[in-house]
Amino acid sequence: MKHPKILEIISPDTFTHLQAFTNYTILYTREGEKHISGYCLKVFEELLNNNSFIRIDRSNLVNTTFIKGTLVRNNGYYIKLKNNSEILIPRRKKAILEEKYPDLFFPKSWIHRI
Repeated sequence: MKHPKILEIISPDTFTHLQAFTNYTILYTREGEKHISGYCLKVFEELLNNNSFIRIDRSNLVNTTFIKGTLVRNNGYYIKLKNNSEILIPRRKKAILEEKYPDLFFPKSWIHRI
């Protein structure tokens, strides 16, 4: 199986989220750095499935340890990360995520309405 060399250089625990960009992946670290990999997001999803990463939509793989909470804005749900990034949860994916990861949406004190 393919194995990106960036995972040998940087620990996956330091990634806040990974974002697909055509056939590349942009990896964001907690220090605010961006790294680009020539591997697609699907490869990272398969390699990081044992860790605490969840696929939010087609373009985003998020490290759950960096999730600050959930926002409700304009009838849409957003995941807010500790680095203040916000990622929209698609409405069709929300029910699946809510069932699979109830801690994202509960306790209710996490949800901030704006």
